[in-house]
Amino acid sequence: IDKYIYGTSERLSPEAPVPIVKHLREVETLGGAGLVYENLKSLGVDVTLMESDHGYRSVKTRVICDGHYVTRIDDDKRASGNAVLADVLSNDFSQYEYVILSDYDKGVLDESLEIIEHINKFNCKIIVDPKEYANQYKDAWLVKPNYKEFDKFGFTYWQSNIITTKAGDNVVATIDNINYNIPVEPVEVSDVTGAGDCFLAAFVYGLTKQYNYKRCLELAVKGSREAVKHVGTHTLTVSDLEERIVFTNGCFDILHTGHFELLAEAKSLGGKLIVGINSDESVRRFKGPKRPINNVNNRKKQLELLPWVDEVIVFDEDTPYRLIKEVVPHVIVKGGDYTVEQVVGHDLADVHLVPTVEGYSTTQIIEASK
Repeated sequence: IDKYIYGTSERLSPEAPVPIVKHLREVETLGGAGLVYENLKSLGVDVTLMESDHGYRSVKTRVICDGHYVTRIDDDKRASGNAVLADVLSNDFSQYEYVILSDYDKGVLDESLEIIEHINKFNCKIIVDPKEYANQYKDAWLVKPNYKEFDKFGFTYWQSNIITTKAGDNVVATIDNINYNIPVEPVEVSDVTGAGDCFLAAFVYGLTKQYNYKRCLELAVKGSREAVKHVGTHTLTVSDLEERIVFTNGCFDILHTGHFELLAEAKSLGGKLIVGINSDESVRRFKGPKRPINNVNNRKKQLELLPWVDEVIVFDEDTPYRLIKEVVPHVIVKGGDYTVEQVVGHDLADVHLVPTVEGYSTTQIIEASK
């Protein structure tokens, strides 16, 4: 439990050179694994917190006076590792894709090898926030030590997936034999409490969205940066991590009212609108040798001049499916002449259909111009 006592002070104590804190309010929040859980729940992930019934709870009480830390008082309890192991062994983990083990060296993971062995039987990916030597987490899918834990606990020779963090420095990771080096932009730090838990929650959120590992790591960095901006523990929201991305696609050969209506409505659905356009060769394959009227450079430039469009990406395939998988939009927008099931990528994101504006199409414009 993270407990915060907030107060204000106008004078020092006559008994010692310390402030006399006038008590204003108290706040209690879940810490450790509980904070990871609260963040994942807030981010919309289907998550369960496995709690022991044995009543062991450590409490960290922080006294904050006029926005500044005065002291921290720890009331640590040590759990029975055997009791926790018994709880784990009695559980079926087949419904879970990921299992997070948050180790705070308070006894919960004293029997970590047996816990990992049991959970692995259910083909879950085990992610560990470690506080013990690397050999205690053998066969975990991924570990996340900070740079001090990396050296102290012998993760130098770790053979599986690993993420290493250091406050203010780049995040270094190796996942599926690919190395990542994610920059961390400087930020004014108010409180580092819970930054690692927010990092882990944001990373797992990305995994559940089926983002690539680079994007998951970038979200994790955003999560930890957001956490340190706040005094006390912070619970992340999706808007803390990512801009809502909207995607639409087409030839956009001769722009007309129907295009403008669709693009304007698409932009209203999120923070960033990405438009995929067919290459000239791609257009010719399904529109015929006389199309497009405007070449890809002109079509791209015209779209980029519109106030609703944030980015234009050219694709050469017959469909934008590969591009959609790379962009990972939250919503795909198409015209009302489609059904949801006909929209390419409907299995990858939500679909929003914009009613077709009658009387406007590129084909009609071409015919009228003749």
